[in-house]
Amino acid sequence: MDQFTDFLQNSINILGEEITVEQIFTFILTLIVMLIGAGYLHRWFRRLFNRLRLSQDLANRLLALLFLIVMVVGTGLAFRFAKISTGFLGKVFNYPITKLFQPPQKPVETETGEEKSSVAVDDESPLTLKRLFFAFVIVFGAFILSKYVQWMLRRQVLQALQIARHTQFILLRFIHFTFIIIGVLIGLSAVGVSFTSVAIIFGGLSIGIGFGLQNIASNLISGFILIFERPIKIGDLVEIMDVDIFGRVSSINLRSTIIVSLDEKEIIVPNSQLITEAVHNLTHDNNLFRLRVAVGVSYSSDVELVKKVLLEVAHTHPEIIKEPTPGVESVTAPFVRFTTFGDSSLDFELLAWIPDSFKRFDVASDLHFMIWHKFKEYNITIPFPQRDVHFYPKESDS
Repeated sequence: MDQFTDFLQNSINILGEEITVEQIFTFILTLIVMLIGAGYLHRWFRRLFNRLRLSQDLANRLLALLFLIVMVVGTGLAFRFAKISTGFLGKVFNYPITKLFQPPQKPVETETGEEKSSVAVDDESPLTLKRLFFAFVIVFGAFILSKYVQWMLRRQVLQALQIARHTQFILLRFIHFTFIIIGVLIGLSAVGVSFTSVAIIFGGLSIGIGFGLQNIASNLISGFILIFERPIKIGDLVEIMDVDIFGRVSSINLRSTIIVSLDEKEIIVPNSQLITEAVHNLTHDNNLFRLRVAVGVSYSSDVELVKKVLLEVAHTHPEIIKEPTPGVESVTAPFVRFTTFGDSSLDFELLAWIPDSFKRFDVASDLHFMIWHKFKEYNITIPFPQRDVHFYPKESDS
């Protein structure tokens, strides 16, 4: 028992502060008790918020704030119960981090008998936790300020001036990057990093990009091409044939582009894929789309009646453009093509324009239903291939 008591009374010198093992154990146990208490409070307040019928998002934010408050108070109580001076925190935050990566310094005796460190350390602007915290606050503040400025510009200026959506996206992205770059530069100055060192770091990163980060660099450059050259804009309907992706562009970021599919699922596509591969932009100039509905009828059918039925179906559907659109030469009224004499059918194709290409699958499905019912009404037969199979039994060897 005496040995255990002596062990608890052993002191450790941490940054010039003598702290006993007993104080460390007391500090840790207090934090554990606080964590257990925070867990009970979390469950109790969760039930309370459910009874008050608060929204899930608001309840989660309040619980996160409560946890932070409990941990701050618990840390203060742990220092108090352990009888550890809070001045120790000041030494921790102001301790030069670079000393942790330096080899132990051997004292050297001078001619006067005084001991002097064998390694000279430049403490003119040491890197400390306090400086890192200030830099983080500056960068985070620049990020929040950027979001607020973007929201204000979007609500108060850009919408009032009726600027195109993609132009708004470019302006807001440029403002966001400007704020972040300024915040990073101010943060580096707060840390005490010289811009000469930054140039050396970027020089090393350029070598890393050349060897191991080619894909990321390619996506970043492709992102700038997409933003400024505008082959694809926000809201465009695109189709990537090689990977069977079809949807509307919702966001263009530096590294990737987000496409919302017909199932309302977000597909993240690397920017380099949109630049190097063939992409069908169905709405680059407008949202119009021409449907092609192929159908085959039997050889005994009246081809003029088939043409009449198909045009009747097209003119009946409300989404089909019935007359040519002024200003767009290629947009015509619905018409029918007699494409070919097939093996077992006469093949026709109904071509019609719709105003929204995003509805092309739904409109095509409606036309198929309507054509089927009309063909039933006019006794027009849709054939299917028939084959006669003949079996010739082999004669036995006997």
